[in-house]
Amino acid sequence: MTQGGPEGVTALDFREAMSRWASGVAVVSVRDAEGVAATTVSSFSSLSLDPPLVVVALQQISRTLKRVEAAGRFSVSVLSTTQRDISVRCSKGDSEGLAFSEEAFVQDSLASLSCTLLDVHRYGDHLLLVGRVVGIQRGADGEPLVYWNRAYRAVTAHPDPAPARK
Repeated sequence: MTQGGPEGVTALDFREAMSRWASGVAVVSVRDAEGVAATTVSSFSSLSLDPPLVVVALQQISRTLKRVEAAGRFSVSVLSTTQRDISVRCSKGDSEGLAFSEEAFVQDSLASLSCTLLDVHRYGDHLLLVGRVVGIQRGADGEPLVYWNRAYRAVTAHPDPAPARK
């Protein structure tokens, strides 16, 4: 077990520890005069039900971030296991030729949220974007795409425990 010393925790140790956290996979996108900009994220979460708010973390160097800030809005599409290739391409900043709706939703995603940008906070090498959800599209049925231990995964149902014997 590695522990932080007076210098703190190394980036390598932190990355290794966080690889043990399973998360869903989503695409943050925006449509503007230049077309669609999109990036893959695993740092996405609901923040509030009333009002409906989400938070997403993007790297400071993200090209999508700059366009989201300029537009003042963004979309989040929750990906299914059939959309692994979309995740990979968007993680590289390549959204060319992918199917996006007018709202910049990834076609056939499990769910998509349209958000107005409320606030941006800088923390370390990322910025947290707080968005107010102004539209929701329920998408195709399917299993969610999950990222764990540096690989894409599928969810498997946990078997129900056997009934207690009397």
